[in-house]
Amino acid sequence: MYVGLLHVKSYIGTKCPPVELSLELINNNPSQALVLYTDGSKSDSGRTGSGVYAKAEDGLVFRCRFRNPDNCSVFRSELLAIREALNFALHFENSDIYVLTDSKSSIQYLKNWPKIREKTGQEVVSKIATLSQKSRVFFQWIPSHVGVFGNEEADVLAKEGSALPSASSSELFTPEIYSIHKAIANSAWRNTPTHYWYAGNRPGLSLQSVGTRSAQTALARLRSGHIKSLKFIDKEKTFSSCPCSCPASPAHIIDCIGASARQLWSGEGKGLVELLERHGVMDLV
Repeated sequence: MYVGLLHVKSYIGTKCPPVELSLELINNNPSQALVLYTDGSKSDSGRTGSGVYAKAEDGLVFRCRFRNPDNCSVFRSELLAIREALNFALHFENSDIYVLTDSKSSIQYLKNWPKIREKTGQEVVSKIATLSQKSRVFFQWIPSHVGVFGNEEADVLAKEGSALPSASSSELFTPEIYSIHKAIANSAWRNTPTHYWYAGNRPGLSLQSVGTRSAQTALARLRSGHIKSLKFIDKEKTFSSCPCSCPASPAHIIDCIGASARQLWSGEGKGLVELLERHGVMDLV
């Protein structure tokens, strides 16, 4: 497989602006060439889209825009745009193909094609291999938002794609699935259940209790359910006897001293510890 990766020239210290250098490179392409501009975009609402603008040697213009699945990254949108551009290029015969993108990360990613394992990258590499049997395929980085017409058109198409009502595909990949899982996990933590056991405003409620270290430890054990009287017999939880001859489970101890579970999970921990000491059951906790 032959893939030409055009070297990115440094614009630092040059007299002409980046757009002029880019246009010079593009204008020096062979006359029998298919030039494809690709871009990806992400809106403020999190929607992503891809855009492709192409111009063949016979003047044929191709425009394509599409929305990507929610939680799709901009990098993935860039790759999807390149994949769509190569799909279009498959319809042409004996033309050099130039893929012009403002995404350096996409070019660097594809340059290491033997190490690509995920589906989108493999599809792009497969299309490059197919095209390289009849054409030379070049990838060129160009600066964005400096007046390169094709790049500006692809950028507009990508933004329009992100605004479409539905995604062209529901296909998700590992990074997107991880983002969804992370968002759900964060949301579940911010929106705690309504049960009064979750009344603490942050983890480590026992450490906020006023009192001695032993009092804080007793509260922490009661809240976790792992008190001193807890034993496991045949993998079943059992408890030593309370002074009232009942199994000394955390719920029973709280009820036996005339307290409530709400006191345990509120800022009234000091009063609860005093009740434990008054009834002589601290040794069970």
